[in-house]
Amino acid sequence: VGTATAGGGDRTGVTANSITIGIHAPLTGAAPLAQTSFVKGKDLYWNRGNGGKPVEIFGRRVQVVFQDDQYNPSHARLVCQQMAEQENAFLLVGGGGTDQIQACAQYAASQGIPYLSAGVTEIGLSQLANYFALSKSYAQQAPMLASYVKQKFRPRASRVAMVATNTANFDDAVQAFQQAYPGVAVFRPEKNERGSSMAGRLCTGTVKNFDVVFPLVAPTYYLEMAGAAKCNPQYVGVGITMGLDSVARLGCDSRSTEGARFFSPAPAFADSNRFDGGFRRAGGSDDIMWLLWGLSKTLHQLFLKAGPNLTREGFIASTSRASVRTGIYPDIQYSRSNHFGAKQVHLLRNVCQGGGRYVTERAFVSRF
Repeated sequence: VGTATAGGGDRTGVTANSITIGIHAPLTGAAPLAQTSFVKGKDLYWNRGNGGKPVEIFGRRVQVVFQDDQYNPSHARLVCQQMAEQENAFLLVGGGGTDQIQACAQYAASQGIPYLSAGVTEIGLSQLANYFALSKSYAQQAPMLASYVKQKFRPRASRVAMVATNTANFDDAVQAFQQAYPGVAVFRPEKNERGSSMAGRLCTGTVKNFDVVFPLVAPTYYLEMAGAAKCNPQYVGVGITMGLDSVARLGCDSRSTEGARFFSPAPAFADSNRFDGGFRRAGGSDDIMWLLWGLSKTLHQLFLKAGPNLTREGFIASTSRASVRTGIYPDIQYSRSNHFGAKQVHLLRNVCQGGGRYVTERAFVSRF
């Protein structure tokens, strides 16, 4: 239900003193996520990101609505429609989950709604004028990961496997990794399979069939697979949810994920003070809040670039030529022909000492 200006711009969700945005994420169904972290984290930057005071954008404060997409693309589309049409969200943000992000972004495109997410697939998204990736896509990260494996783990890492959920939306990442790492063994389990079923392919008892394993799967599948694979291969990967401290803690219960490395849009929460001391002073207390803080800082800059006369069309147009640097998420340079403009990744390492967490092994890496 848009409200048009005289010039035809859609100002849904924009008033004289507020901007409403909507965020969806797989709070249930894919990863061990704490609801309280989302409830507090979605508002933290907007309420306290201005030196402990609220952030204002041309006199407006940002209001955030949130929905659990249940790790289900049809449900994601439904809740995105609800946030846009019933709660009047000006733009929508996907917090994780490739199939859900694609489904919601395509709905948003049909309505002219700006949509942003961490980088996932490019399939079904690269041609959408309304879509912007806030970090590198999986297909962009795959060659970097291949270079990292060759640099860090060769010569002993001669046997490398990729375990990627059998969704068409991972095909671009699989193809990119196969091209960058010839000879990789690729397994494509179904979305509803248990991770423990893959252990027999990775290990023969405690003997490794593969030295390095790249899991592109739900965190629950990864944890089941790692727990059942008694040979403890080296895990490396990309994305956002696999690099969460809750995943590290559960993996460390069996010591199965010790030393795993994953790329992330943000540095590890453990190192957050090095990158933005205001986050913890504002009350930030875990990595979900940290990721939302970094996302919000990026959105803040994009809102400023869109100017005071905020419309959906204007936001899409200004973002299509924007460059952003927040010191948390990767530097970004968008163009009209490239909405996947992130420049770097952060490399996180799973440390089990102290109960399990990630630390930042390298920050703002543009190549390996």
